[in-house]
Amino acid sequence: MTEPFIEDDMTRAKRGISWVRLEEALRGTGCPVCSQIERTEQHYLEGLLYEYVLDVGVRKKLHRQHGFCTRHAKLALMAEVKLGSDGLHLATMFETVLEENIALLGQQVKLIEEIAAETNKRKKKKTVRSVDAGKCFVCDFVKNAEEITLHSLLYLSDDDELIAEYKDSKTLICFRHVQMLAKEKASPRLLHATIEKVKKMKNDVSNFIMKHDYQGAHDYTRYELDSYLDAVNLFSGQMRW
Repeated sequence: MTEPFIEDDMTRAKRGISWVRLEEALRGTGCPVCSQIERTEQHYLEGLLYEYVLDVGVRKKLHRQHGFCTRHAKLALMAEVKLGSDGLHLATMFETVLEENIALLGQQVKLIEEIAAETNKRKKKKTVRSVDAGKCFVCDFVKNAEEITLHSLLYLSDDDELIAEYKDSKTLICFRHVQMLAKEKASPRLLHATIEKVKKMKNDVSNFIMKHDYQGAHDYTRYELDSYLDAVNLFSGQMRW
């Protein structure tokens, strides 16, 4: 009698959507974690614009934080263009947001005027409520997506197939995310693979600098010409909170 095949946890994980997305990210360039998060972020914003009018929950989140942060306001404009809209989605979304912001500013001005009108003897400690415009509910969603992505990579960080694909890929886990993985004690194999990629980058940067010292034509490789960009991108990241 044939023994039944029992699927282990790793095999199940590699049949899931997280593995599929990691493989897609490894076929690209840059940090595979950043690129995957950015893709999730774009899809989320497009969905928000498309479904906003019908989604009461989204409206509450948007109004509670009085709009988007700077990053997601800009990305919302890009998402509107990608949807082929003439701006109706964003106009509908922000009409009531503007009304609420007018009311908020009115309340703030009124309180500031009241404080200014009080004499020193009557002054009480009053705080003018303000909104943290540096983040929004989309930031919260993206932060959660980052945690899920890192958890998946952490879990698969000792997998032979993932290590092989990472070594052969044009991707490089950025400094921010490799530090987060190191803190969570990711597989040394994944970190060693990252070290080798950074060594190659450093060598290209050194050659790029060295060849500037020679007079005449400089026989740069494509990798050397791009090395300074790659080096900065290793630290710049793409996500902001």
